[in-house]
Amino acid sequence: MATAEPEQEISLLGGFLSCGICGEAKEKELKASSCLHLFCGDCLRAKVGEDGTFSCPRCKKDVTLPAGGVNDLQDSLWVHDVRKAMESRPVAPDSPQAIREVCDHPAENARIFCENCDKAICEDCVQDPNPHKGHQVSLLSDAIKRKQGEVQTVISSCLVGVSNSGATLNNLEASDRTLRARRDKLVREIEKEAQVLIDRIVARRERLGADVEAKYNEKSRLLQEKRSETIETVANLLHAVEKAETSCNEKEDNYLRLSGAKSDMIHLSQRLTHVTAEVDLDAFDLGLKFTSKGIPEDGAFRIGRVEELPVIRRVSSDSTDSLGYGNGNRVTINGNNNGEKNGDAEDSNDTVLAEHKECRTSDRSVMVGKAGTKQEQFNHPCGLAVSEDDVIFVADTDNKRIQVLNSSGEFVRVMPTLSKTWLGRNTEHEPVWLAVSAEGNLYVTYHKKSGVDVFQEDGAFVTSFARNVRSSRIAISPLDGNIVVGSESGIRIFTSDGQAQKMFSGPAFLGGVAVSPQGDILVSDRREHCVKVYRPDGKLQRTLSGWGDKAGQCYSPRGICVDRRGNVILADRDNGRVQMFNSSGKFLRVLGTRADGLDRPEEVALLSDGRIVVLDSVHQCLFFISQ
Repeated sequence: MATAEPEQEISLLGGFLSCGICGEAKEKELKASSCLHLFCGDCLRAKVGEDGTFSCPRCKKDVTLPAGGVNDLQDSLWVHDVRKAMESRPVAPDSPQAIREVCDHPAENARIFCENCDKAICEDCVQDPNPHKGHQVSLLSDAIKRKQGEVQTVISSCLVGVSNSGATLNNLEASDRTLRARRDKLVREIEKEAQVLIDRIVARRERLGADVEAKYNEKSRLLQEKRSETIETVANLLHAVEKAETSCNEKEDNYLRLSGAKSDMIHLSQRLTHVTAEVDLDAFDLGLKFTSKGIPEDGAFRIGRVEELPVIRRVSSDSTDSLGYGNGNRVTINGNNNGEKNGDAEDSNDTVLAEHKECRTSDRSVMVGKAGTKQEQFNHPCGLAVSEDDVIFVADTDNKRIQVLNSSGEFVRVMPTLSKTWLGRNTEHEPVWLAVSAEGNLYVTYHKKSGVDVFQEDGAFVTSFARNVRSSRIAISPLDGNIVVGSESGIRIFTSDGQAQKMFSGPAFLGGVAVSPQGDILVSDRREHCVKVYRPDGKLQRTLSGWGDKAGQCYSPRGICVDRRGNVILADRDNGRVQMFNSSGKFLRVLGTRADGLDRPEEVALLSDGRIVVLDSVHQCLFFISQ
């Protein structure tokens, strides 16, 4: 490649828009020096001295490079665009021969230029009579040289203007790059936000599908169990009938055998009547509906939720509760039954699997237990109760046991939940809700087993009552020792020896029940997001709290306990906190929050030293929180 000498005449297209050193850097990115002339980077690096200076081949000025050398010079990317624009111009037609202002004599004789008339003249024109007499004249060649100098001055001025415009074009190029970068950044942010929303919708869809599948599996299992029980009873009865017919056909004296056969048939017939009469068809309904939230045009896009329908019974039965976990059958979250055993599946994007969520506690909070099957581990625990001497009982539901802890949260023992069926088989039951009397007796209700069982504090069985009660919340009055059993079918009051006293209607979506020192019955309402206070005769006195997330408000409240002063301690489950109110319903303070490790507090109890014990369904553990 030939290198243009500095003295070489350089054309506008081939020189000014090319490297001032090599002259042929048409396709290279050019750098603009401080004198505004253009050079390719490689040529500059070869020409620059050790002191970072060089003499511009165009203007002969000494140029000093910036501290970063050639790389810090501004790129002149616009040069390529100008070249393309010039090369793409349409070919102009040949210009006609210029018309010159000359005298009337032959043009080749014009050797003189009249400045006044601005035209070329000949020697004959200055003879008498001389029309140019007194005019300023000069040789035409001198006039042409002067005009060429004027044109060169304008050309230089134009090129300086073009060079100066290069800075503007560079700035425009930089602005274009910034504009594209900001656009790309915004697009990435929008796509990232949209993907988060899409991921949440997909996750929510999977959770809802898992909720439905889990409810179906639960209902299907219950239905199959009832079907198997009915078939087994029918088979036993037919077998007894067959044996009785055989005894009737025998000729020998078989009075005792006939009497036994009669007794067996009567017993099995009564059993069959009992089994078929207590069938609650609505207990086998899926009991769910999908409530669509619609698709908004703007704002937060969220799909609907799965919620439980109110139970409507069409079959008369001795059983007054459904076959679910207390206030409704178990609903799973994220495909895993993490504690939602007593209510509708509220819409909660914050709910995640316990094993996938790190639990952080505060300085005043101690976490006890985790998900599992070993001692001091829990598998979807439901109920919580504390005795007057601070013995803690936990209904470890899916492990089919009751765990006993001391006031420090240390494991003490396990209470089994075995009983014999009418066929003599030992069966483990799933304890759901608990309460402890002043005498230390433990009252237990179960998931599928009807009735309230009473145990001594050491686990010895005492008695059972309320055969028509199943999966119900339970509390004991500190005033008279009466037992209050609450479910969605109503509030029942029994004496301490199990005699029914009274029944009245309560909330359709009951979350928890407790009794104040004055004997008032407090019931949390999951649908209306409040606590309702009833007199012992069933009359509604007042309502505490209300829907919201501010102090004193609650969202889907669950367990309740009452201290000796009558202050109400409430598990505000979906707000992830525990709140305290005085006996008249005035908000006092928040006792525990997500900062203490809570996620979905289900049950709450009080120790004698003022600490609260909270059962959390997501983490499947207990939290001991100091005040």
